[in-house]
Amino acid sequence: MTSAPVGRGRVHADLAALGGFFALAAPPPPGGDAVPWTQVLADDALTARFAAVRVALAAGSRLPVEEVDPKVAVSAAQVSLASRLWSVALAGAVLHGWVPDLSPANLVASPVHRGEVPLGVRDPAAGYAVPAVAGDAADAASVVSGTVVPSLGLLADACARTGRTPRRVLTSNATSALVGGARVLARARPGHGADAWALARALLERPEVAEGGSRVAAATLPAGTGGAMEHDAEAFLRSGCCVFYRLPGHGLCPDCVLAPSRADEVTPGH
Repeated sequence: MTSAPVGRGRVHADLAALGGFFALAAPPPPGGDAVPWTQVLADDALTARFAAVRVALAAGSRLPVEEVDPKVAVSAAQVSLASRLWSVALAGAVLHGWVPDLSPANLVASPVHRGEVPLGVRDPAAGYAVPAVAGDAADAASVVSGTVVPSLGLLADACARTGRTPRRVLTSNATSALVGGARVLARARPGHGADAWALARALLERPEVAEGGSRVAAATLPAGTGGAMEHDAEAFLRSGCCVFYRLPGHGLCPDCVLAPSRADEVTPGH
């Protein structure tokens, strides 16, 4: 592990400027509700989070809560946290050559849905130098994976246990979140887009990430299926399904494992 580079505050400010899933409380404000990652993933905290997400999904779909499949809420809660982890790591690595320590020991967050601290770190100076992606994307991917995957693994374990959701759903959610993070980062900082996608591709080659999905030739898929990547000739296809299709008005995602055989059920542009 290395200390943060000179201008650490600029790194975190840059993450915050990207907004959305890139924001990182480093450190969380005093007196806030942030707790260690293990407490975020405790059974009681997750049960409450899943229930709150289920209520939000019901309101958004104009359904009684009992008509929202609980596994959809579990999937939505997990993919939100996974997206934050990957987004912070990708942006740090690509834009600054340094990724915060996102290990379970340093990671904190609010234990509730829509809490004050969606994601934060105890020690903002702790992190890892990342080799230039343009020079060695595989080495960069190794560093990034090393700090993100352990926390993702605990997240998946906890959601599978408490939410009784298949591990395949959760694993593919996490890998899809990686590709989504690269997509958003490339749009937000187009000058770094090539590096964002190069790092994402290198991460998809790592076994612990590839378990959730892979890059495929777009020409092998039916029109309208496959998650968009940097080039029209490539697409991402996940190994599982997020089960969001169980919500009224929400078809299959383009990158869903079911999409190639059920292309007519894909929600365009999702």
